[in-house]
Amino acid sequence: MRKTHFLKQWRRYAAVVLCMALSFTWLSYRDAEAAVPERLTSVTYVSDEWVINFWNTESDHLEQELAQIAADGFNSIILAVPWREFQPGTSPVQYSDYTFNKLHRIMSAARDQGLWVILRVGYTWDHCKGEAPQVRYRKLLGDEGMKAAWLDYAKTLYEAVSPYENFYGGFITWEDFWNYVEDAPGQFALTQSGIDEARRIGFQAYLESRYTIEEVNRYFAPDKTFQSFDQVSIPKKDSPAYKLFFEYYDEFLNGLLTETQQVFPNLSMEVRLDVDPVKGLDGDTVGAGHYQTFGCGSSTYTSVMYSVSMGQPFDRLLTAAEAAAMMDQQLNVVKAYNQGKPIYIDQLLYMDITPGFERNAKLMEEERNAFLTSIPDILRRYTNGYAVWTYRNYANNGVFNSQFALESQGWDSSRVKFVERGGSRQALIQNNGTLSQDVGGRISSKHLFENHVRFTADSDRPVKVSVTLGTKTKEVVVDGEGQYDLNFGRLEYDKVRFRAGGDVYVDNISVYNFVQDGQIYDLDGRELPCAEGIRKLNQMLKE
Repeated sequence: MRKTHFLKQWRRYAAVVLCMALSFTWLSYRDAEAAVPERLTSVTYVSDEWVINFWNTESDHLEQELAQIAADGFNSIILAVPWREFQPGTSPVQYSDYTFNKLHRIMSAARDQGLWVILRVGYTWDHCKGEAPQVRYRKLLGDEGMKAAWLDYAKTLYEAVSPYENFYGGFITWEDFWNYVEDAPGQFALTQSGIDEARRIGFQAYLESRYTIEEVNRYFAPDKTFQSFDQVSIPKKDSPAYKLFFEYYDEFLNGLLTETQQVFPNLSMEVRLDVDPVKGLDGDTVGAGHYQTFGCGSSTYTSVMYSVSMGQPFDRLLTAAEAAAMMDQQLNVVKAYNQGKPIYIDQLLYMDITPGFERNAKLMEEERNAFLTSIPDILRRYTNGYAVWTYRNYANNGVFNSQFALESQGWDSSRVKFVERGGSRQALIQNNGTLSQDVGGRISSKHLFENHVRFTADSDRPVKVSVTLGTKTKEVVVDGEGQYDLNFGRLEYDKVRFRAGGDVYVDNISVYNFVQDGQIYDLDGRELPCAEGIRKLNQMLKE
């Protein structure tokens, strides 16, 4: 059976791993500083899962996967560390033993493969229960208790990884904090609750420290005028005052970064390169740039996400030369505003098929490898390295605890045992047993895309397994080891349910309707065309 995740004997040696980790002192890390690579070549590592559910899966091929990354010429990995999954409770503060034990395991395994580790601190999304993850980020504005929990999370994370000699550093990103900027105007604009919210988050105080009330009124007119700053509300998106809201939020991000750097030294920030369109005072559209964030406080480098679509008009197909020329131009702008610090491209998007961005400019398919091998000089000139987001294609799996690393958590079951078998934790669905999970709220656009249920199964004799998604049921006969991918088409649903007509072992369950493609390795780990270009790029950067 293809079994791609397994937490090897973690209960037995988690304590040993932790003790080993703590044996590496901060001094030893500093002593090894000469070995820090001049230029990072990285992948965001999620094993063969998705970043959103990576931390509650087993990763039983961890060592082999990291060895493959090293063999492809990469010298480092990025780990996206979800705030809520690592710190499930904020009042009082609580931490997850499982995720920290897995983090220690990865740090050790990466060290053994000669790979450095960079942390993306505060990734927004996970499938854990509790408040919506966006709520925490909203509360960071004006809620000192939530900010204290955030700082404790960053401090605890840093203390866990800094003893490892292969720990490189970390960054936060505007992406993880941006939901509030997008949502607040629609929820609060020009209402009494908007006035209260502007006071709560410090927007009124920010404006008062930088503008006169007459200047503020010019931005809010003709929608509203104010007699004093304590009357100012969250603005509408189509108002010139939205530019002031962008300015305020950039200042908030700078302040949060500065505070977090006190507990997580040299923490960088992925800054927003997009210039957001807003209405100008004369009614024309103007741009709101975010240049004031580019310096990244006391960090020695600036992080960015870079896509070949940046600076390009919609619907354009690009040659490698055109894409490289624009990349040079865009990175030069960053350098002009970040005090000349090196740039870490923590996501180099040479292609992107994410739904909703179909009109973005893109490289011609036959030009992708040519682009990758044309940019080493640009990377040397501007950066301290780059990272690939989609090293291995991933499905947008809506299942929590999809490989039963956490045994029954997240599942409703009848006549099911969670067993360790062949070095892997699996669900044994017994005769007439059922296994189900509510996944519908985690999968978007169900009626627009084809929905799949993918899983591995094994049995000692032929067993009929019924899989139900919404109102549709499909059946397979499991006879020995096998992998199944059932297409349910376009439909609305909440639950996925398995029912077995005999004893059957089930594992690696995925409910999805989209596969992100990076053209390096496919969903099953088979090599794709851009693997060649990536390896050549990494080799050229070593020369």
